[in-house]
Amino acid sequence: MRFKWILLTGVFVLLLYGCLGPVNGLPTVSLISPYDGQEVAVLASDKAVTLKSTATDPEGRSLTFDVYMGTSSTNLSKIATVNEPEYTVNNLTPGQTYYWKVIVSDGISSVESPIWSFTVGGNHSLVKVLDFTTGSATVGATVDILQNSNVVISTTTDEDGHAEFYLPDGRYDIKITGEGKATSVVQNYDPGILETIETLSRRAMTDYNVVPDVTVELFTPEGTPITDPEATTLTFDSVQVKVTSSELMYVMYIGLDYVPSAVARDISAFNTEEYTATISLSRFDGVTVPMHVVVYTVNDTRVDKIVYLTIDRTPPEVTERIAPTGLWYAGWTSDADVEYYSLPSPIKQILEEKLPKEMIKELKGYKPEHNIPETNIFVQLAWTHAPSTNRAGYNIYRSTDGENWEKVAFTTSYYRFDKGFDLEPGKKYYYTVRTVYVDGTESENSNVVEVIPLDLFKVKLISPADNQTNVSRTPTFRWKPVNWIDQTSEPHIGGEFIDDEEIYFIYEGSPWIYDTTLSEQHIFYGSMILTFGPQEVILPFDPISDSDWVRILPDESQIQQTEPLEKFKTYEWGLDCAVAYYESDDGYWISSTIDLGYYWDRWTNEADYYNRFTTGDN
Repeated sequence: MRFKWILLTGVFVLLLYGCLGPVNGLPTVSLISPYDGQEVAVLASDKAVTLKSTATDPEGRSLTFDVYMGTSSTNLSKIATVNEPEYTVNNLTPGQTYYWKVIVSDGISSVESPIWSFTVGGNHSLVKVLDFTTGSATVGATVDILQNSNVVISTTTDEDGHAEFYLPDGRYDIKITGEGKATSVVQNYDPGILETIETLSRRAMTDYNVVPDVTVELFTPEGTPITDPEATTLTFDSVQVKVTSSELMYVMYIGLDYVPSAVARDISAFNTEEYTATISLSRFDGVTVPMHVVVYTVNDTRVDKIVYLTIDRTPPEVTERIAPTGLWYAGWTSDADVEYYSLPSPIKQILEEKLPKEMIKELKGYKPEHNIPETNIFVQLAWTHAPSTNRAGYNIYRSTDGENWEKVAFTTSYYRFDKGFDLEPGKKYYYTVRTVYVDGTESENSNVVEVIPLDLFKVKLISPADNQTNVSRTPTFRWKPVNWIDQTSEPHIGGEFIDDEEIYFIYEGSPWIYDTTLSEQHIFYGSMILTFGPQEVILPFDPISDSDWVRILPDESQIQQTEPLEKFKTYEWGLDCAVAYYESDDGYWISSTIDLGYYWDRWTNEADYYNRFTTGDN
């Protein structure tokens, strides 16, 4: 009887299995990243986070993933159904904590993951990268944000040379690299203190692209070591700073509360592996400021090591704060080849001793790479000193709207350069200066100046045309300024703010007529030619009635040219100086495209080309 019941039970199970099929195994699901409670760095461009999970199904069935997310663990909404175990969500809110989970289905059964959370970084971080301090942006450089040598997030610089992030609280290193570029590193960057950081990414000068190990030590004015500067409140008017590098520092700059450079620094040193100097703290009180120690190797590998100093002195009482007066500007735009050799003479000597002659030759011909190709832009500012009582120096500020000010640099002098970081032709900028006092306070603004950088232009030589023959012995020279990008169109170098007629185009000592046979006997026009706006210039070569035509003799003496050009002879002609000049009540701006020793440009600015022509019988 017992066997009969067992047999009937078996038959029932077989019938049930045949009707319903095998029992379905449940899928499994786990969340991977962001891990629970993680603070996540994101790019400012998309503010995106990729949610990753993993799942398996016992029967190997295809799975679908329902992704849920919200700002509360008790109120999650489905944001996507996907066939892969990851999903990218965009446009998240910086500083916001999000909760998420995944429900996995094999088409028969569903399984829900635990709920995890992550927080989007809340510190806006803008990394600005240049190639040279007088140019604009370095485009396409790789910017890695690192913590403990691990890459947290990475991107490439945009057309403005910017890399923009939202980062969690903490300290980071920034590493900038690119093809043919020397490595540039910012160490100990805190986005909660420094929202914007300026840095350079220069061309590698050698194959020795080793990042130096830079050590910064601080001492009291009496020489006692300050063992943990960032954990120490400094009560002194000055401290000693000792910088040691594992590689030769061909140049070292220190800047308090700004990134130093050749035109703005508190301390500089050259050709050394160790340097100690005293730096004044007298313009700070009751604040934490970043001290930038910037080191370049001979390769132009760069380290900007940041040390945050908390300063709380007992300064003398300041009862009067007076703004500087008479602020004015002088600005330059130039397409001169600013050579690598525009360095202090000790650096030239180092390089000439250490590098092969072939590399020296290459370096001398090196042209800085800019986002605005071949362009150098900078502004010189000057003002009248405020009274010296309790004065520590001056802070220089720049603005794009005249209301929100960004500090450019500090100086104890009555002038300073803005090295051109992010300056663009045709845009309007505002500058002001404030007196800084020994208690860390500032005066009101000085007068505010408006600055509009001029763009570049080129010169088109029209006639005599290149390789033209049977040219008159008294030719008429014609040339005109043209757009530097599209040389078939006129230049409008003042942008939307300056009318063409307000800009003077100046040609000095031009044109030159080069005698291709007698290399030391040339002819030039000795008067300055000036046009209002970018007009074509028509200048007859009429030495009989125009006494401004001058001949240079082999002994470099000059006489008046009184004869026509020689018959059937080949000459070359071009301009020796072509600049544009704009002046306002606040200062002036010069745009130079040619300057062979006339000193409108700050550098020698070679002509792009010359036209060759041959005279005829008449």
